[in-house]
Amino acid sequence: MTESVLDRQLARVRVAYAASPLARFFEWWWGQLRPLLPPKVQTWLTESRDEVLLMLSPERIDLTWRGQAARAPGSLERGAEAELLKRDLAAYLGGTEEPPAVILTLPPGRVLRRTLVLPAAAEQNLRQVLAFEMDRQTPFKAEQVHYDFRIVARDPATRQIRVELAVVPRAGVDADVAALAELGVALHGVDIAPIGASPRPGFNLLPPERRARQRDVWLLANLGLGALCVLLLVVAMALSVANREAALEAMRETVDRQRVEAKAVADLRSELRAAVEGANFLAEKKRAQPVVSDLLLDLTRRLPPDTWLQRFSLTGRQVQLQGQAREAASLIRILQQSQMLQGPTIQGAVTPDARTNKEQFLIQADARTRVDRVPAAPGRGGDGGDGGKADAIVQR
Repeated sequence: MTESVLDRQLARVRVAYAASPLARFFEWWWGQLRPLLPPKVQTWLTESRDEVLLMLSPERIDLTWRGQAARAPGSLERGAEAELLKRDLAAYLGGTEEPPAVILTLPPGRVLRRTLVLPAAAEQNLRQVLAFEMDRQTPFKAEQVHYDFRIVARDPATRQIRVELAVVPRAGVDADVAALAELGVALHGVDIAPIGASPRPGFNLLPPERRARQRDVWLLANLGLGALCVLLLVVAMALSVANREAALEAMRETVDRQRVEAKAVADLRSELRAAVEGANFLAEKKRAQPVVSDLLLDLTRRLPPDTWLQRFSLTGRQVQLQGQAREAASLIRILQQSQMLQGPTIQGAVTPDARTNKEQFLIQADARTRVDRVPAAPGRGGDGGDGGKADAIVQR
């Protein structure tokens, strides 16, 4: 069952290939290429196994050698002793490095040849189809004959094939085959006798199971090439896998190296950021705090000459000014023009001092930092001159 299924699949492949343009292309290509090759190469590429054609008659055995070995035709009398005849046949067939193929040839009158036109679909199971058609196309049934066929032509337009069928009764062929087997001759095939030096038709009327086994050089070569292809494919796949593994390992090393470099860069960036933040901390701290010397200089320039400061207090950004002035309320307007202070207000009540004839005051304001300052033209609260003496107490 397995062999029949395999045979049917191979037949389908052969049919598809024979009907494809690829087969015609290779046939044309080989026909154009072959004459360009040296004769030795043409001979090597052409399957040319020597053949010995045997023809049996009641009186003798005619032998014809075809092939590279030049041997004259021979004829052996069948009436001789069996051992002598067997020895003579072995001597004629032997003596070569590769034994020839022995073909029993039948006179054309013993073989019925018919040409049939069948649907192209029948090519997949052509032997079975011919067995079913045997009793319609010939006077015999399939079990009564040995038969073989060859496809003469294919017509893709009509989807038909032309088949030449060769049929011979089993009884006569089986008797000849048995007689040769007794003489130690193993047949490779049964064909129709050629006319003169022309090639034989190419049929093989001997059933496959009764054919002598012969070494198929091309089969061995194809198997060797197939094994070599499989080996090369395995080697190519192994090399590809090895190359991919090497590339992957190199990529991993590169990624690890870049990861280390990226971490080092990130660490350096963090250190730089910390250094910059540390360097800017004091500057930002200084910018966020009012400068006492600038504040005292601004007050000195703005306060009128008749104003005395008895106490100067700076707590955070809160400034307190305590002293005496001829008009304490006028100091608010003067201090509002300062770029160093904002929101000056008098705290508590203004009390007159009988000893100095001036008013005692306590003014509170918020000091501006360098960030809060708005550039403006400097102003003075009095006519200029040196400010009065004052005791400055800075509290932080």
